[in-house]
Amino acid sequence: MPIIYYDGNCVYCYNYAIWLIQNGLSTRYQFATLQGESAQHLMENYPEARQIDSVILQEGDTLKFKSDAIARLITSLTNYKWLGILLHLTPKVLRDFGYQLFADNRNHMWKTHWHKPNDYEQSFFIDN
Repeated sequence: MPIIYYDGNCVYCYNYAIWLIQNGLSTRYQFATLQGESAQHLMENYPEARQIDSVILQEGDTLKFKSDAIARLITSLTNYKWLGILLHLTPKVLRDFGYQLFADNRNHMWKTHWHKPNDYEQSFFIDN
């Protein structure tokens, strides 16, 4: 089962997870926080993940980071597949620059709230 690791202290990261679920993310995916027990196991088994402070998509033995993970996840959504394809066509250096720019400034952006998940949405999360 693929696992999406995200910053559990980031309201935008969490709400992105909810957005994916609400827009048809397959139930084969699960979410875990980078601060949780599942992520500790990931770091033990994949030391290269320790240097990454971003979303991590684990599909079997394959890890995708930053914009590669975001583009892959958006491509999996039927109604947004076109957006995922456009992201994949954008040079990685530009995608990762945009990702990092957002990540570095997320605490200085507009205010948002933590979405209260319903039972279906909650079923995607582990380590909670």
